Amino acid sequence: MKSFDVIIVGSGFSGLSAAYYLQQAGFKVKVLEVSSQSGGRARSDKMDGYTLDRGLHFYHHSTTELKKIININELELKNTYPGYLLRYQNTFNLFTNPVYQTFDSLSTALSQNATFTDKMRLFGLYVKLKTLPYNKLVKENESSTFEYFSKNGFSKKLIDSLFRPMLAANIFDYNLQSSSRFSKIYLKSLFQDHVALPKDGIGKISKTIANKLEPNTISFKTKVKKVVDNGVELMNGEFIESKFVIVATNAIDANGVLHREVLSAECSHVTTLYFSADKAPVSKAVVILNGNESGLVNHVFVPTNLHKEYAPKGKHLIAVNVVKEHDLDDEELEIKCLTELSDWFGLSVMDWKHLKTYYIKYAMPFKPILDEVRFFKKVSDTIYCCGDSLSIGSMETALRSGRETASIVAQELEKNPSTLEKLEFQQ
Repeated sequence: MKSFDVIIVGSGFSGLSAAYYLQQAGFKVKVLEVSSQSGGRARSDKMDGYTLDRGLHFYHHSTTELKKIININELELKNTYPGYLLRYQNTFNLFTNPVYQTFDSLSTALSQNATFTDKMRLFGLYVKLKTLPYNKLVKENESSTFEYFSKNGFSKKLIDSLFRPMLAANIFDYNLQSSSRFSKIYLKSLFQDHVALPKDGIGKISKTIANKLEPNTISFKTKVKKVVDNGVELMNGEFIESKFVIVATNAIDANGVLHREVLSAECSHVTTLYFSADKAPVSKAVVILNGNESGLVNHVFVPTNLHKEYAPKGKHLIAVNVVKEHDLDDEELEIKCLTELSDWFGLSVMDWKHLKTYYIKYAMPFKPILDEVRFFKKVSDTIYCCGDSLSIGSMETALRSGRETASIVAQELEKNPSTLEKLEFQQ
């Protein structure tokens, strides 16, 4: 029977992080991954010369955890435009991160959908979030995000035309029912730094971390049936023994392998449709937001405006994102999105070629209340859960969760004399 110090279920950011730190401490680790590649929600597929991220993802430069594991320069990052192109009614205006924008240009960008008071309050929100530390932000009074904006004097028009699509593009909560603390943490991140994409897709990040692990650490296409105190049972009937098990999947899958509800499985979803075109609808590498309440499309981005390598030579890749609920089938959704976008960019949109649609059920943990920020959960003496479903949905949180869980498990392993003897023998 195979035996390891630690088995990790899932090779997303938290699982990879936990594996890295445990191996650095000298422990024998096996990572079990149900799919054919690592990365969890942040994976990329190659198709006919196109790079398709499984949902539109960005790297935030405020991330500190990743730099502890890899050299960021390996990712060949390029920054997006620091703001948004906001479509409101029938016009487009660039809404830039306030640090790059004068009050006059902000007034112009929000002239149709914001009052003078809105603009002043928006600057005030920027200053507050820019200067308030994260540890104080998570202790502010809790409410829904919508209640927070309303109580702080923002008009319904600005909430509907700016905050809804902007937060839907980041945490997939168009209804603004998530925790106000949760939303403010994201807004702080958006206000204080650029976001970027790796040259080879968001999946490059997990591949770079995985390359730091010992050979054959990850077993792909390996489905876990059940996690127990002394190991895991696989779907094929095989049992793999271990001293500890770390479940590093999304909450739905974690509850499934643990055969009980251990984590809150509330989540937000998104649908991403990819199209190919001979010409990009815009020239800037900017996220385009739908500031109108009508329509399914929430935001659009052209990755080839940032990295031409995302598509074959002479072609552009366009990511169209839907956050609202709908009951359309694949063909109906495609036609609906193209029809809407033809009003945005003209009838040439109807010549775009559909490449693939991703329905991402677990795009982000949904947090109606952020009562605490945790990085691991002890299920039993030998089973732990980690991942961003425990607190804030982000790469930073997932990586930190893996690191802190690895630290706790390593401390427990070091209490076992037989484990220490084995490590001394290996050294």
